[in-house]
Amino acid sequence: MKNRFILLTAALIAALLLSVSLVSCVGSLFRPATPAQTTVPETDPETPSEEETEPVFVPIDTDAETEPETTEPPEPDVRTVSFLGAGDCIIYYGNVRDAKYCAVDGGRAYNFAPMFANVKERIASADIAFINQETLMCGDGYDFSYYPYFNGPQDLVYDLAETGFDVINIANNHMLDKKAAGLSATMDLYGTLDGVTMIGGYRDRADYENVRVVEKNGIRVAFLSYTEHTNYITLDAGSPIVIPYPDPEAIPGEIARAKEMADFVIVSVHWGSENTFTPNAKQKELASLFAESGADAIIGHHPHVIQPVEWIECEDGRRTLCVYSLGNFIAEQEYDFQMLGGMISFDMVLTDGVPSIVNAEFIPTVYYFNISFYKNQVYYLKDFTDALAASHGLPYYGRTLYLSNLKTYLNNTVSSAFLGEYLAETE
Repeated sequence: MKNRFILLTAALIAALLLSVSLVSCVGSLFRPATPAQTTVPETDPETPSEEETEPVFVPIDTDAETEPETTEPPEPDVRTVSFLGAGDCIIYYGNVRDAKYCAVDGGRAYNFAPMFANVKERIASADIAFINQETLMCGDGYDFSYYPYFNGPQDLVYDLAETGFDVINIANNHMLDKKAAGLSATMDLYGTLDGVTMIGGYRDRADYENVRVVEKNGIRVAFLSYTEHTNYITLDAGSPIVIPYPDPEAIPGEIARAKEMADFVIVSVHWGSENTFTPNAKQKELASLFAESGADAIIGHHPHVIQPVEWIECEDGRRTLCVYSLGNFIAEQEYDFQMLGGMISFDMVLTDGVPSIVNAEFIPTVYYFNISFYKNQVYYLKDFTDALAASHGLPYYGRTLYLSNLKTYLNNTVSSAFLGEYLAETE
C-alpha cells in the first residue's frame, strides 16, 4: 500500500513538471523579439552636438535685382476708325455719254463705276469714305444739264454707294441749280439709299438741327456741312428748306451740340476762291473758328484745285486737321491744275475716351479723259504715266498736260509731311 502511494505521487509530480514545460514553450512562441540595439552617443544627451549647433549659410546672389511686387495696369480701351475723303465730283456731258456707253446689258442705263475702278479698293476699305457730290440728280421731269446749271443721271448715286462712299455731301454752290424743287427731288433720291448718310441738304430747321452721326467700331462721328454760297440763287420765300450757310455766330453752338452727341466732329465746307492754290483770308478765319469751337477735322472743297493741308493748333492745346481743298475728283474741266486732286486719309483713335487723329496722309490723284471725252477714270498720281498725259483730252481745249507739271503743283502746295505714301512710291 505504501509503495502504491509513492508511485502515484511520483506520477503526479512528473505530470506537473511536463505541463510547466509545455506552457513555457508555448509562451516563447508569442513573446516579442528583442529590439535591435541602438548606438547611444557618448555625449550627454542634454548637450547639443557641434554638428547641431553649427549655423547653415545660404549663398545670396548680390547681382540679382530685387523687383518690388507691382500690379499690372489695365489694358487701355483703344478704338479706331479709318477715314477717306474725296473732293468734287462734277458730272459733265462727256461723263454722261461715257456712262451710257459703259452700261451693261440688263443693268442700269448709266454706268459710272469704271470712273472709280482704279481707286475703288481703297475707298471701299475705309471705315468711313466721304465725297462732295457737286451736281444734282433730280430724276423724272428734269432734263440733263451741265455748266452752269447741273443735273445728271440718278444712276450715279448707286455707283457712288457701290464704290464704297458712306457719307455724301451736297452742300455746295450748285445745290440750287434747279431751285428748291430740284434739291428736294435729289434729297428724295438719297433717302432711298441704305448705308449712305447724306449731309448738306435739310428739309427744314428741325432736320438741320438733327446732326448726322455715323457710328463705326464703337466710335461716333458727327458731320456738319456748310457752303459759302449758291451762285446767287436763293430759295423762294416761305420755303422750309435750310441752306447751311456758315454763320459765325451760330457755329460754336452747332459744333458744341455735335460734340455732345459724338466722339469726333468733322466739318465739310465748300469755300474759297476757284483756281487758286492758296486759301484766302475768309477760309483761314472760318478754319480757325471751326477749330477753336471743337472740330476735329475740316474737309474743304470748291476751288477745283488742291490747297494745303495743315494742323491748326488750338488755344486749349488741341489740334485740328484742316484740308483747305481736295481739288477735283471727277471733272472734265480745261486746265491741267484742275486734273490734279487728292484724297485725305487719317485714323480717328479713341483711347480711354480721349480722341486723337493720327496717320494723316494726302493721296494725290489725276483725272483722265481722252480727246473724245471717253475713258473717264481717276488715277493715283503714282500710277499716272507720261503716255497717259500725252493722250489726255486737254488738247481739245488747246492745252497740254505734263506729268512733271502735276508733280510740281503738288510739291509746291502740300507739305511733304502729308505725302508719305506718294513720296515712298516715287523716290
